[in-house]
Amino acid sequence: MAEITEVRIYKMENSGNLRAYATVTLDNSFAVHGLKVLEGEKGLWVSMPATRSKKTGEFKDVFHPISPEAREGLINAVLEKYNEEEQGEAS
Repeated sequence: MAEITEVRIYKMENSGNLRAYATVTLDNSFAVHGLKVLEGEKGLWVSMPATRSKKTGEFKDVFHPISPEAREGLINAVLEKYNEEEQGEAS
């Protein structure tokens, strides 16, 4: 599995349920932009980068983890960094 070597959080204000965008660097070699931290009824969750199909209007992920373990690791890394920054602002 690729190592997550950096997570950057770009907070959004007054954007409905969108709390932040995130960029994740893998193995100090690849950057994935456009992950979203969203607030839902059950708390925070992470959306993968996606584009909208011109034909159907449906969203299609342009990047996503294949295994459940990779997905969990990516989501946890993004939410951990987001929560760290939230706590840093509260101090």
